Amino acid sequence: MQKIVDISLYKRIFIVMRQVIKKNLEVLVEMIDKMRSSNVDPLLKPQDEDTKNEYLRLMTAVFEEKLYADVQMDRETFASRMKLSRHSLNKIISSNTNGLSFPQWLNRIRIDIACDLLKNSPNKSIVKIAGEVGLTPDNLRRLFRQYFGITPSEYRNI
Repeated sequence: MQKIVDISLYKRIFIVMRQVIKKNLEVLVEMIDKMRSSNVDPLLKPQDEDTKNEYLRLMTAVFEEKLYADVQMDRETFASRMKLSRHSLNKIISSNTNGLSFPQWLNRIRIDIACDLLKNSPNKSIVKIAGEVGLTPDNLRRLFRQYFGITPSEYRNI
């Protein structure tokens, strides 16, 4: 004898679960935004007095010259451009960011800028935003999942 399944029960469960997931995503995005705007952001608050001025010089160059948008930007290119050795570059970044490596530091800057673009430019495609911050769409998605546990689309839509 076959059991008859009440489809409407499954629909109600689905609707409730979707609402719970949406609420959880809203809370997560709120937490991400708080974290990004907090005063303890290691990217914005140099920690090492000996290398503080050099770190501020690096940050200024990255933002003013939009070096984060260069897909080909790597440690060697950046160090050469800033007239530093790789070792000096690593030391300056690491000592001012709680130990971030150059790629982690640059990707963190890219993700922060992408977050701003996702929230403030709703008509820009995610593909365009990825290009503007020096990432492929797949890399942007991967980094968003790595940092926040959600996709750029989910972040934008909350």
